[in-house]
Amino acid sequence: MVEKKRISFIIKSFETLEGAGVKVRRAFGDPNLAYLTDPFLLLDDFGSRYPHEYLAGFPWHPHRGFETVTYVIKGEVHHEDSTGLKGIINSGDIQWMTAGSGIFHSEMPKPMKIKQGNKEIEDPEHRGLQLWINLPSRLKMTTPLYRNLRSKYVPKAILDNGIEVKLIAGEIKNIPGLGTLTGPVSNASVYSQDVSYIEFIIPPQTILEYPVKKGYTTLAYVIEGEILGLKENKEIIVKEKNTILFDKEGEKVFLRTGEKQARIILLTGRPIEEPIAWYGPIVMNTEDELIQAFRELREGKFIKHKATEIDDITS
Repeated sequence: MVEKKRISFIIKSFETLEGAGVKVRRAFGDPNLAYLTDPFLLLDDFGSRYPHEYLAGFPWHPHRGFETVTYVIKGEVHHEDSTGLKGIINSGDIQWMTAGSGIFHSEMPKPMKIKQGNKEIEDPEHRGLQLWINLPSRLKMTTPLYRNLRSKYVPKAILDNGIEVKLIAGEIKNIPGLGTLTGPVSNASVYSQDVSYIEFIIPPQTILEYPVKKGYTTLAYVIEGEILGLKENKEIIVKEKNTILFDKEGEKVFLRTGEKQARIILLTGRPIEEPIAWYGPIVMNTEDELIQAFRELREGKFIKHKATEIDDITS
């Protein structure tokens, strides 16, 4: 009999400011607690229905030693890299970026343009998620890569119990009419730490079961609605914009909805279990490596390689 994963504890999100003053909900992200969510470092839920709360955006800033995954739920994010790469991430798109040896870029949220009759107007509401995933020491200085996955290329399916799936990285088996579905992203953390990133939209009064390897870190972030899960021997309710951290024991996630549907992001990955030296947008293994990174920033030697960009991929 497969043992169900129990909830270890609930991480409550909190409001903070990032970039040039953008209000975000931080689902998790604390250098002192990163060993608990390893290999995942941080998850921010950003956006607002009021443009003045997000238009200042995330102007030029560096990254080194990890990956960022930006999922635009609604709106646009205009991206520009110091080496000349630029583009727009639209509603439903994902950018999975391997910062590796170092990138310097800007990310600017903008309202989405929609057609109304013969006119084009702006929908002011904006929302997105950004996840940070750590890299093991052997990959921290790898060549940077931007992987832009357009919404139409993200595998989607409906399970036999009506659950809608959006599969970014990982695998789901026994899908009616499809069999096994594999996510298209295979960036550094997916390859090295067997990371999965899956969105589920779960109808009311429906059970979600998903197999996870024993010992893997497993997190579920509630984007919308609420979800019920097992903590010790009791079922508890987890509300919107909070994160479940599951025990590493057990081999199956077991969650269910009540009277309303829920939308969640499920993250799984093998822990790296290495020292973490993290300050701002740079995550290394030692303090000396951090000092070196910031010295290279001051001296203009931070960028080692021009990033590769893959757009509209299907595999």
